[in-house]
Amino acid sequence: MLREQTYRVGDLTLNCAIGTEVAPPLLLLHGVTSRWQGWLPVAPSLAARWHLHALDLRGHGGSGRVAGAYRIVDYAADVVALLRQRIGSPTVLVGHSLGAIIATAAAALAPEMVRAIVLEDPPLAAFRHERLHDRPEYPSFLALRDLARAGLAGDELRAALSARRPELDAAAVRTWAAAIGRLDPDVLTLIVEDRAKAGYDQDDCLRRIAAPTLLLQGEPSLGGALADEDARRAVGLVRLGTQVKLAHVGHGIHAADPAAFCRIVHDFLESL
Repeated sequence: MLREQTYRVGDLTLNCAIGTEVAPPLLLLHGVTSRWQGWLPVAPSLAARWHLHALDLRGHGGSGRVAGAYRIVDYAADVVALLRQRIGSPTVLVGHSLGAIIATAAAALAPEMVRAIVLEDPPLAAFRHERLHDRPEYPSFLALRDLARAGLAGDELRAALSARRPELDAAAVRTWAAAIGRLDPDVLTLIVEDRAKAGYDQDDCLRRIAAPTLLLQGEPSLGGALADEDARRAVGLVRLGTQVKLAHVGHGIHAADPAAFCRIVHDFLESL
């Protein structure tokens, strides 16, 4: 069972869903435009072994907004504050997409608070050497930013999102609309303008990670955000890095194949 709690980090309120305290802590960090509920497909399996914490990143879900302050270093500072002030012991970080990038920065800032890291299909190139404008997700991010700015609600927002992704069923569209409806548009503005990576040195962060790290890679031809060469490079920079590629899924591994995701993550974590 997960229950939501709010925490103060400076002037910011962060929302975090917390499970039953049965074991060591594990913190879930979602991707951009999502919210903690995106982890529900894998939460029951992980909660059987770990004390789950699923954070809404600033500007997302039930967490507060800070206009213009959606850089990787801002998110990472929130995570470190949560680790040190609330969780209080070495924690497994599991991050998807943007959450994985944030996990690398947080682990570099507070290595003593990180027990292990799972990086799920991080878009490494987008936060290192590529301009977002040149990546395939740029038009989608721009359109979602404009939808969030429009302030549509209810049926209007669901209709707009369904038109963008007609293959989604009505329940999936409702879930997506709930996330977009609570998103600060500035989150995407900083990403599409390449300002979110200001102050973030990816290579330095990867080299400074002291904890065992699992890099999960989706298939780029199916929508995965991590190219093979970038995955190999990252694993080479991390001292205790392990890479697993899933050739049958794209970017959202934990949602597309929860069973495979949980098996691999459990195998990795139980080997520590």
